[in-house]
Amino acid sequence: TPHTAVITVVSATQCESCKQFALAIGQAQGQNQASRLIAFYPLGKPRDAVDPSVPKPIADDFAEALRCQWIQAHRACVVMCRRAIQSSALHLGAKGGRLIDQIDDLSKNGIITAPLKDFAHEIRLTGNDGAHPEKDGLEDVSQKDGEAIIEFTREYLHHVYVMPAKLAARRAPPAVTS
Repeated sequence: TPHTAVITVVSATQCESCKQFALAIGQAQGQNQASRLIAFYPLGKPRDAVDPSVPKPIADDFAEALRCQWIQAHRACVVMCRRAIQSSALHLGAKGGRLIDQIDDLSKNGIITAPLKDFAHEIRLTGNDGAHPEKDGLEDVSQKDGEAIIEFTREYLHHVYVMPAKLAARRAPPAVTS
């Protein structure tokens, strides 16, 4: 039998329900044969907006983590979340040369609560897994890990920056109009 060439089919498609565009890639065993889906990519851009009350260097780190999650770069995602937490610790004046010490210093001085300390340490540890494979011997960071660390980082930033900014805005004296 003659060898049939594999044909790659690339198609832009639109979701019937949400109307967002996607790129579908398929392969077929020759002309006029049904193709099977081999890859599917959402087109557009990730939701990487960070509340404006989060200081820019920290927001930039977290926005990059969100973009990494969107393209399923899970190790990069957790490493950038870890970086956002360390940027935050430094912004808050934490003492210590290592992130573990900086987080403990923030907790000891009442700058973050015990639950936020736990979130920060979980982000630190998983970020270390993404950055230092020779130290832990663990499998690759999974999608589930990335999603959890994004959620923990979002909550940490929400409690450390967003809620205090909302409270300050509520307590601000009303603007004087003439």
